[in-house]
Amino acid sequence: MSNVTQIGELASWGGEKGKQFLDKEIGTEFAGVSVNTTAPGGESPFWHAHAKIEEIYIVVDGRGEFALGDEVLPLEAGTAVRVAPGVMHALRALPDSPSPMRWLCIRAAGQELASVGHDAELDRERPFPWNA
Repeated sequence: MSNVTQIGELASWGGEKGKQFLDKEIGTEFAGVSVNTTAPGGESPFWHAHAKIEEIYIVVDGRGEFALGDEVLPLEAGTAVRVAPGVMHALRALPDSPSPMRWLCIRAAGQELASVGHDAELDRERPFPWNA
C-alpha cells in the first residue's frame, strides 16, 4: 500500500513545535521521517544516541553545526550526515543563519520501527561544543 501526505511549503515545515513526524501519516513500517525547523540560534534540547536506529539528516535550507561525538561539522543546504547507532549527537542553527535551518531526519533500524520502540539515550547534562 502507498500513502500520500502534504507537508506544505518549506516555510511551514515543522509546525509550531519545529518537528513533524510523518510516520503515521504515511504509514511507514521500516523507516521513519520527520521534517524539522530550527530558528537561527536554536539548538537541540539535548544530546542523544539510539541503540539500534540509524539516522540520516539532510539539510535543505539555512546553516548550522552538527555535533557528532567529539566532532563538529558545518551544515548548509545540501549537507547529508549519517549517524550510526550508539553515537551521541546534537545540532544547532547558526545565530547568523540567513534563514531557519530546515532539515529532514530519516530513521531506519533494519527491522520494523515499532518493534524497536523508543531506543534513545538522552544526555541533558553534556554541554554543547558551541557553548564552550
